[in-house]
Amino acid sequence: MSNQFSFAPPPEHMMAVDPTLRPENVTASVGDLMIVVFSSGSGMRIPEPDKAAMEVSWVGGGNYRGTTNISDFGTVMVESGADGVSRSHGQGMIMDSKGEVATYRIEGLGNMGSDGYFRNHGIVFFNATSGGVFDQLSSTVGVFANEVNQKGNAVTKIWELK
Repeated sequence: MSNQFSFAPPPEHMMAVDPTLRPENVTASVGDLMIVVFSSGSGMRIPEPDKAAMEVSWVGGGNYRGTTNISDFGTVMVESGADGVSRSHGQGMIMDSKGEVATYRIEGLGNMGSDGYFRNHGIVFFNATSGGVFDQLSSTVGVFANEVNQKGNAVTKIWELK
């Protein structure tokens, strides 16, 4: 005898549509370009020999909101799927010339193009101290796109999600 559990509610308990909720009021849009970074791979390792995954680290530089020069450092785990789509998750930090820091976590999906470039899209969650140049990032969700060439050089753009 096997124990089977289901977390799905039975059909007779399905929630009725609440007439006060209006789908047209639920919106999202890509807002201002916040960050542009050019980076280079600084290290790579294969953490598990029997898994199609690699850990990649990078260093780079760019700008925040077009006015503040930043350095960018990060590490991401890239797991290759049988469907040709790679799933990425990782973390990093940006720093301005005065040493102010904001950290971030990323999740993304990407694939290799026929031109040999890896293209990735995803979401970024930031954490920053209040009162500084990166203050607004703690309440901001970003969406990113990047392109990585065969040499491990990349350009990444992050827009504000509104």
